[in-house]
Amino acid sequence: MKNLAYDENGLLIVNESHCCEHFEPDNGALVPMRECWCCKWSNFRKAGETDNLGGYSICNYVGNKKEEAVLK
Repeated sequence: MKNLAYDENGLLIVNESHCCEHFEPDNGALVPMRECWCCKWSNFRKAGETDNLGGYSICNYVGNKKEEAVLK
C-alpha cells in the first residue's frame, strides 16, 4: 500500500490483500494466507463495520496508527 490512508481515529485503512510486518494470523482463518483478510489485527469480519468501505477494513495494530507511523 503505497499511499497510506487513515480513519478519523488514526487507524490505518487496509484492503484485503495488504499485509505488513505486524501480520499475525487470525485463529479462525481457514487458509493460512499472509494478507490482512486473515490477520487478527483487521476487522473485516465484524458485522456492519465494513459495509460502506468496499473491500477495505481498519488495522487495529497500535504500531500502524498514524501517530506511531510518523515516529518510524
